[in-house]
Amino acid sequence: MNARTKNTRNASAYVELLRLNNGILAVLGIIIGAIVAGAFLPSTTLQIVLAIIAAFLINGAGNVVNDYFDYRIDKVNRPNRPIPSGRIKRSSVAVYFAVLIAVSLMLAYFVSRDFLYLAVINSLVSFVYSWKLKGTPLVGNAAVSWLAGSTFAGGALVLHSFAALPAAVLLLASIGFLGTLSREIFKDIEDVKGDKEEKARTLPIVIGNKGAMIVASIVLMLGIASLLVPLYAGLFSAYYYVGIVPAIIICLLAVAKKTPHKSQKLIKIAMYFIFLGFILGTVL
Repeated sequence: MNARTKNTRNASAYVELLRLNNGILAVLGIIIGAIVAGAFLPSTTLQIVLAIIAAFLINGAGNVVNDYFDYRIDKVNRPNRPIPSGRIKRSSVAVYFAVLIAVSLMLAYFVSRDFLYLAVINSLVSFVYSWKLKGTPLVGNAAVSWLAGSTFAGGALVLHSFAALPAAVLLLASIGFLGTLSREIFKDIEDVKGDKEEKARTLPIVIGNKGAMIVASIVLMLGIASLLVPLYAGLFSAYYYVGIVPAIIICLLAVAKKTPHKSQKLIKIAMYFIFLGFILGTVL
């Protein structure tokens, strides 16, 4: 292998660690949170751009540090990832994480005070989750779900403070939390083999796959029920349901599926329809 090919492989490994698909969700979270909160103004354009970049980097840093601590599990579950495949040194991954966090917090400083607070909190949650909480039943899942749901609040914090977050944003963050929590439990069921070898205590290991499936389904049903809150609270226009009705149907299919992999994929698809519903219900 020549030097140029090796450098290309190293660069692709660093990009792969970020998991760009998850980063897109973080970017969408900021954008949608800002739209729902009415924070898209000429005077906030720069702050929104900085918030998007900061959220993307924090999300990427969370994935990086997760791979750093999970390299033994990944040898079993995902041997092709950058660390277990030998494409990148574990020590280099630690430095990469530190750089990503430093840059993201620097950018967050120029967004708003409350956004910086959230960025610091989420950076700490990302690290502690990967370090200590991943193998803790429900607590680790809740940490990941917090990171997903709070992204929507991050978009609103471009303009608003924590104390003045709009009800629609709080609802969106709650739905994001519940949807992610359900999806994370389904993913844990998929990863039981590797987690057992690492002696992790995830929910399906503690209560069994069947019990974990029931818990994940109950959480998802709570999320579905939350989607109906605007029907009574009058938070959005009727266009809200253009996205929400398909999302509810897809979530019900996820509950009906007996395969965790299919269920968690369906939840991810449903989230995109939920995003659509919140946007249409806000702007139309």
